[in-house]
Amino acid sequence: MNLTGIRQTVFLDRYSVKDEEGKPLELAPEEMWRRVSAAVAHIEPKDKRGYWEDQFYNAMTDFKFVPGGRILSGAGTGYKVTFYNCFVIPSPHDSRGGILKTLGQMVEIMSRGGGVGINLSSLRPRGARVNKVNGFSSGPCNWAELFSVATKDIIQQGGSRRGALMLMLWDWHPDIEEFITVKQDLARINGANLSVCVSDAFMTAVKNDDDWDLVFPDKTDPEYDTKWDGYLPNWVALGKKVIVQKTLKARALWDLVATAAWKSAEPGVVFMERYNKQFNNNYFEYINCVNPCVTADTLVSTSSGIRSIDQLYKEGKPFTVVVEGKQYLSSSVFRTGTKRVYRLITKEGYQIKLTGDHKVYTTRGKIEADKLTRGEKIVLTTGGAFGIHGTLDEGQVLGWLVGDGSMKEDVATLYFYRKEKEELAPRFAAMVSLMVDGEQMVHRAYPIAPQYVEKEDKAVIESVRLWRMAKRYGLSHENKYIVPNSVFSGSESMQRGYLQGLFSSDGHVAGTAQKGVSVRLTSVSKSLLIDVQRLLLNFGIVSSLYENRRDAGMRKLPDGHGKTKKYFCKAYHDLVISKSDIHLFASLIGFLQEEKQEKLRSLLATYVRGPYKKSFTATFDRLEEEEGMEDVFDITVANVHRFAANGMIVSNCGEEGLPNWGVCNLCSINVAALVDEHGKMNYEELARIAKIGVRFQDNVIDADLYIFEEIRQVQQKGERRIGLGTMGIGDALIKMKLRYGSKESLNEIDKIYRIIRDAAYEASIDIAKEKGPFPKINKKKHVEGYFTKQLPEVLRKKMKKYGVRNSVILQQAPTGTTSLLAGVSSGIEPVYEFEFTRTSRLGEHILYHPLYEAWFEEFKLANGREPTKEDRPEYFVSANDLSPEDHVYVQAAIQKYVDASISKTVNAPNSHTVEDVKRIYTLAYEQGCKGIAYMREGSRQGVLTRNVEKKPEVSDAKVLEQVPQVPEVKPRPMVVHGSTYQIETPVGQAYVTINTNGGNQPHEVFINVGKAGSDVTAMAEAMGRLISLALRISSPISPMDRVHKVAAELIGIGGARSLGFGENRVRSLPDAVAKVIDRHFGFFTKHRLDEAVAADKTVHADEKQSTNGHPALAASMSIPEVASAFVPKKERMVTVDLCPSCGEGSLVFEESCKKCYSCGYSEC
Repeated sequence: MNLTGIRQTVFLDRYSVKDEEGKPLELAPEEMWRRVSAAVAHIEPKDKRGYWEDQFYNAMTDFKFVPGGRILSGAGTGYKVTFYNCFVIPSPHDSRGGILKTLGQMVEIMSRGGGVGINLSSLRPRGARVNKVNGFSSGPCNWAELFSVATKDIIQQGGSRRGALMLMLWDWHPDIEEFITVKQDLARINGANLSVCVSDAFMTAVKNDDDWDLVFPDKTDPEYDTKWDGYLPNWVALGKKVIVQKTLKARALWDLVATAAWKSAEPGVVFMERYNKQFNNNYFEYINCVNPCVTADTLVSTSSGIRSIDQLYKEGKPFTVVVEGKQYLSSSVFRTGTKRVYRLITKEGYQIKLTGDHKVYTTRGKIEADKLTRGEKIVLTTGGAFGIHGTLDEGQVLGWLVGDGSMKEDVATLYFYRKEKEELAPRFAAMVSLMVDGEQMVHRAYPIAPQYVEKEDKAVIESVRLWRMAKRYGLSHENKYIVPNSVFSGSESMQRGYLQGLFSSDGHVAGTAQKGVSVRLTSVSKSLLIDVQRLLLNFGIVSSLYENRRDAGMRKLPDGHGKTKKYFCKAYHDLVISKSDIHLFASLIGFLQEEKQEKLRSLLATYVRGPYKKSFTATFDRLEEEEGMEDVFDITVANVHRFAANGMIVSNCGEEGLPNWGVCNLCSINVAALVDEHGKMNYEELARIAKIGVRFQDNVIDADLYIFEEIRQVQQKGERRIGLGTMGIGDALIKMKLRYGSKESLNEIDKIYRIIRDAAYEASIDIAKEKGPFPKINKKKHVEGYFTKQLPEVLRKKMKKYGVRNSVILQQAPTGTTSLLAGVSSGIEPVYEFEFTRTSRLGEHILYHPLYEAWFEEFKLANGREPTKEDRPEYFVSANDLSPEDHVYVQAAIQKYVDASISKTVNAPNSHTVEDVKRIYTLAYEQGCKGIAYMREGSRQGVLTRNVEKKPEVSDAKVLEQVPQVPEVKPRPMVVHGSTYQIETPVGQAYVTINTNGGNQPHEVFINVGKAGSDVTAMAEAMGRLISLALRISSPISPMDRVHKVAAELIGIGGARSLGFGENRVRSLPDAVAKVIDRHFGFFTKHRLDEAVAADKTVHADEKQSTNGHPALAASMSIPEVASAFVPKKERMVTVDLCPSCGEGSLVFEESCKKCYSCGYSEC
């Protein structure tokens, strides 16, 4: 059999056996079928192996029967991989150890190619008391982050399939509201799919508009640690108590689910109580499944200085962090809740408030704060976080004011003693004059000069204007002992100046060359010294804080009248710089007084101790619990996933329902392959293949390499679950000329799946007669199950006598790349789309669905023209042409004949409302579905794709009539004004300058990136020149509209890699330039970039939005009007994303998964 195109690509990439160099050894599917059939038949007795090998092979021929991808790629290869596609592992025990154990199990399964489902309802809610560590829980959503990161960023499965993870939470859990909405924060849980487990009781409460209690087991119960497994009915059945933690309207929670699904296509909904009631095995098991942070005052090292996380949170924008001297893009700050926090304190005095589970970098690696041991070495930042505002003079004045000045109620005063009077006072007076110029209330000159007090041998500089300015910096009469935020976020010069002023006024050099030299800053304010310590570290200077060097108490001091008097004195603290850091201080900071600086230089010149090895570490001392709860925050940093916080390096932060240790054992019947050229289904062949498929899958159970013994006990020695499904139903209905979702199609679907059900159960009963039923069967209970009671009576009688080999037999799982390999529509989905526009380096070309292409060519031949949409027969209906109700009715029709679950996506138009979502979800429940996955156009990241009808053309004559004489390029003015922006791009840090003319209209753009002489620099310069030329050419379209259009054309252009997250992702240099233009002119807030949408939103395939180079055509229209003049008003669009593997715009969302129609990449 010769495969071509995507089918050949998928076969060779995913399923053909490779040699050691990765070259395919199997070049045709026949070789794969023979390998697989032989391996699976090997389970049979020797005298029957040949027979069953031929039976399996013949069933697979022409892809009539298609085993699951794990079986096709692994069976008969000798590799130690599992044949099962997905696993459900038990809910984690409600402890850190239990969670980490579950994580280890998940990683082990994923490393062998399996997907994993976990129900997190066993974990206590956010803020619940954890008595063993005297703390509070962070809740299941934060722990979900751990599983998500492990799946997305750590696990790499073979081929083009990444780790797949489904996380679920019951509707009664106190954290269910957070769980429903958590993925609307693009930085959170982006490595997992989420689904809500919905109970019948909840749906009844929604119908009746009743209250709904959010509850959790009584954690004080002495058996909580041993009996609580996450399944509330089990806990209640034991007579145990549950605590109501919140009550809300059921409809309010239902609205929240619908709104979240409308916005982001998640969470999915699984009607789990119904699932368990209808579960064949409910008499012996049940279906279980299908952030660390810091406080607001934490200082983060960024490319715009040292800034509090609270400031960054209020700005709500991505930013650049500085880690170990390098810059990395960070997400915007996100609030993770209100939690119990602790103060981490080092021996040297460095401090930070964080949650107990926040990981801190040590010389041994990342360790949670509450697991640090005394003496642990914590890694410190090497500095380099400077902004661009502020001068050296401003820093020196503020530093001196804090160190040896005063803030009275209406005036600020600087004091200078002895030699400082002549050396520094005049200089500071001049600096203050420049700083406060313009602060006067009346427009006149107020010179500032030192006032000399000879009696006290001092000079004084007083200024009301300096007082007003200092108040804006945060200094006050009540407290002047601070490092102002503007200094922390200031330029390198301003930070240096502040340290110079402070150390010069209040610091000193201590020690001798023989005993050791140090620079010391003494203060009654410990908080000031802690902040100064952080500021010093930004220059790479490590220091130590010594508390209470002089205790608080009464002391005799001069009373100002020539006598002494006892005064209460506060405790003094010292900040000490010693060892190799003194040399750094001397060279980078130093003293302003020549006498102090000379003393430091002299001592260092004769200092013989050392040399000392520089170490950017601090020694952990203790973790103190703070009183009360605090709002806490986190960020996500690209590439390195860590950041500098208060100077310390810290970490940043399914489809098939299964029982615990249950697995998906998947195969599919290709129903499209069983429809002949006359549109007739071969029902006898359908039943025959179903029976062969059941035997094949039962053999797989005994052929699998079991990852955990628990899986073997549940599967091989317990339930022997299989999952026989279908693919190609969309194509089959087209061949039979039946519109998907029509009454006629539902009747045909009913017949097809009833035949499959009966044949499959008959085969399993026959195998039970031959080999024995599944070990855990109770024949009497099993035959009376919800599903088995609907079987024909003749089968039920046989089951009573022989039992059944497999406890669960039928399942409609995602077919993903196996349907691509077979060349048919996915699972039970309709055809996604019949025409795709694919753009490659060779230009645009249209891809047709094979059945549609055959009809298309036949129509052209018969009619001498290409067909229009009106010519298309109604049975050529795509996923996005169908109403959402059509999808639900088909799913419900098939669910009647499937004893497990169904994976299907309900596609809805962009115009769908939240009310529509609720209606569809309710319809799914009323129709008997076990779950539903919803996808609204544009609710997930996507790009172009559906081919629509051609735009009406404007005649050349009409265009030419409107073309005016093109004026010349406007000359550049002598002086222009503008702004320069710094932005991180995939090709390096770029500087984009936007200059405007006198009317504040955009005039030119300069782009600077890379090294001079490089190709990147040349390209950037060329782009800037072309944008500038477009802005300076005379045109009836204003420069503002033109730069708007430039942003529309550039935004979203992708390259080899990108930086950032979600809406803030920078995909390329052109994309970065577009974002800078938007930021400068405010297009998102004023114009919304009508023709430009963010890179991860849907755009319209044929909206070229061009004036064809004829300015006059647009003379009377805005840019959006020009576009609409060429575009049909009711154009439909389809959400298709860029494939992360091949980069083509052909990644679609169906069967609750993503699948690329260009290279076969799949992601569930």
